[in-house]
Amino acid sequence: MNTYYDFPDIDGTPISISQLTENSISLEPHCHEFYELALITKGSCRHIFKGVTVLAVPGDVSIIPPHQVHCYKSLSEVSIINCCFIPEKINADWHNILKSISPEQNISPSLSSEHALDNHWQDAIFDPDTRGLAGPAANAPELQGLIHLDGSEYTHVISLMHNLIEEQEHNKFGKLYMKSGLLQIILVLLGRLQTRKLSRLNDYSDRKKKLINTAKAYMENHLEEITSSTEIAEKLFLSPAYFRSLFKDITGMTPTNYLNRLRVIRSLEYLEREDLSIAEAAGKVGIYDSNYYSRLFKKIMGYSPRYFKKAR
Repeated sequence: MNTYYDFPDIDGTPISISQLTENSISLEPHCHEFYELALITKGSCRHIFKGVTVLAVPGDVSIIPPHQVHCYKSLSEVSIINCCFIPEKINADWHNILKSISPEQNISPSLSSEHALDNHWQDAIFDPDTRGLAGPAANAPELQGLIHLDGSEYTHVISLMHNLIEEQEHNKFGKLYMKSGLLQIILVLLGRLQTRKLSRLNDYSDRKKKLINTAKAYMENHLEEITSSTEIAEKLFLSPAYFRSLFKDITGMTPTNYLNRLRVIRSLEYLEREDLSIAEAAGKVGIYDSNYYSRLFKKIMGYSPRYFKKAR
């Protein structure tokens, strides 16, 4: 029988946001009757959901629907902003808000709470079951509906989440309305990212998508040997410029950024599972400049590999 967790009521509203660390994250499989949105802000963890395990790093976002079993494992100095919410209980009282702003005016019934913006929650919530990638070529992050935010996307979303935290900490007028508005903006932004992702895929033939899947598989299997994206393009009999353009259009990342992220994640697994030095772990993924590896690791993980080794 699955363990159900109660809603973490922090301020009496059906939206609760908190910053979690490895000491406050549940390691046991569990589920709940509410939605959960989790953004990794530092470190790494393994997220087990939908029968697959994904190593999540900063910028990765998961949305867990109600009654779905999941858990975290192998935490490495991880920090997560976790937002739990119950859409059907989010009912901002628009009538009272408008009345408090213009108490002398009669508020039209069409602006009452029954027509409030929160009736559009179902449209705002990203459902990985319906919008995530599917099919035999889907990998574990896509099966989970995992979303990876790039630099500007991450900055935007993290700013909105900090605004949510601030609203939660201060009992100001219209707090629930502000929290629900901020959360809906976050969900719509994530939905747009996934929509663009699917749109990019739909714009290309199966042959071109298969080429990129082949490139990704080649990267995963030859991390130590690859010297540049030009080498991968040559394997696919494509010009380097066309390959870089096609790869970014389909994946949303440049080949170099994708390869660097893959290398850091793989090296992290080596540091976790094997008794390797930092230089040895870097070398096993094809990075032989320790200073460059340390800068790259810190940029992606949020802390240095030396700090990670010491913390373990």
